[in-house]
Amino acid sequence: MPVYDQSYRRYEARGALRRTRFWPITREALRLILSKRTFLLLLLAAWVPLLGHVAYVYVTTQYPEVGRVAPVDGALFARFFEFQKYFVILLTIFGGAGLVADDLRTGAILVYLSRPLTRRDYVIGKLSVLMALDLSVTLVPGLLFYAVAVALAPDTLLSAELARVPFALIGQALLVSATYSLVGLALSALSRSARVAGLALFGLLTGLELVRLVLTEAFDLPLAALLSLQANLSRVAEALFGVESGAAVSWWAALLVLVAAGAAALAAIRSRVRAVEIVS
Repeated sequence: MPVYDQSYRRYEARGALRRTRFWPITREALRLILSKRTFLLLLLAAWVPLLGHVAYVYVTTQYPEVGRVAPVDGALFARFFEFQKYFVILLTIFGGAGLVADDLRTGAILVYLSRPLTRRDYVIGKLSVLMALDLSVTLVPGLLFYAVAVALAPDTLLSAELARVPFALIGQALLVSATYSLVGLALSALSRSARVAGLALFGLLTGLELVRLVLTEAFDLPLAALLSLQANLSRVAEALFGVESGAAVSWWAALLVLVAAGAAALAAIRSRVRAVEIVS
C-alpha cells in the first residue's frame, strides 16, 4: 500500500469565494466605524460643499451677468475637489488610523490570518474600507453635482468643450481616494497605536505642505510643489479639468510623484504585514 504525504495543506476556498474573501473584513470595519455618531456627522458635513456649489450653478443660470463673471466651467469642478480633499483627509485620519494599528496592537491580525485568508485578502479588505469612505465624499457627490449642474445648465455642460468633465470627475475621485487611502493605511501599518498613526498622517501632510510653501515663497523654488501630496493632486486636477495653470510643475510629474507615493505605501504595508506569520 503506498504511503501518501500528509503534511499541512492550506485551505483553499471554492473558486467563486476566493475573489470575495476580503469582504467580511471590509464589512465589519465599516460597521464599527459607521456606528460612531461623530463619524456620521463628519460624513454629513462632507456633503455641505455640494449644496454650496449647486447653489452657485443655480445663481449663474438665473442671472447671466453673474455667469459672465464666474462661469460654470472645468475650474468649478476642480474647486469642488479642493473642498472635498480636506474631508478625505479627515475621514482617512479618523476612519483609517486604527485599521491595521489596532490589529497589530491587540494581536487580532493573527485571528484574521488563522482563517482561510491571504495577505492580499487582508490588505484589500482594509484598503476597501478607506476607499469606500473616501469615494463616498468624492465620487458620489461629484457625480451628483455634475448631474444637477447638467440639469440646470445643459447647454454649457453638454458642450464639446466640457465633455471631459464626467471622466475627469471619476479619474480625480479615484486618484484622491487611492492616494490618501494608501498613505493612511501605510502609516496605520507602521504603528501599533491608532492615535500615533492619525497624528503621523496629519503631521506628514501638513509638514510637506508647509515645506512646499516655505521653499516656494521664501526661496523661489517652484519645483518644491512636488513635495506636497495636496499640491500634486491639485496640479493633476487642473490638467484633468482643463484649467489654465501657470504652474512650473507639469501634471505628469505630479502624477508620477503620486504613483511613487502609492507604491511606497504599498511596500510599507507589505513589509509590515509580512512581519507576522502569514499564509500567502
